[in-house]
Amino acid sequence: MKNRKNKKKKSLIKSIRGKIIKGFFSCLNKILKGFFGCLLKLLPKLLVACGVAFIATFVVYITNTENKLIYYVVRPLLNKHYDSQVRDRKV
Repeated sequence: MKNRKNKKKKSLIKSIRGKIIKGFFSCLNKILKGFFGCLLKLLPKLLVACGVAFIATFVVYITNTENKLIYYVVRPLLNKHYDSQVRDRKV
């Protein structure tokens, strides 16, 4: 009698465990399909954005824009700031 009850319990536990595992994997499958589907939709946009960013940095490098910006914008601001400071000694 006990053996039959144990077998029924074991089979019931196995079937419940199987349903839980099956449900988990089906849920995981939906999540992964959603993630990779979203990734596949965003991939072309991401590649275009990276290409545009690369071209922009290449143009800045070729035209030496960062040094021109420093020379014409940043340096005058720093000169103005440091020239306005009061000094104890004259150099």
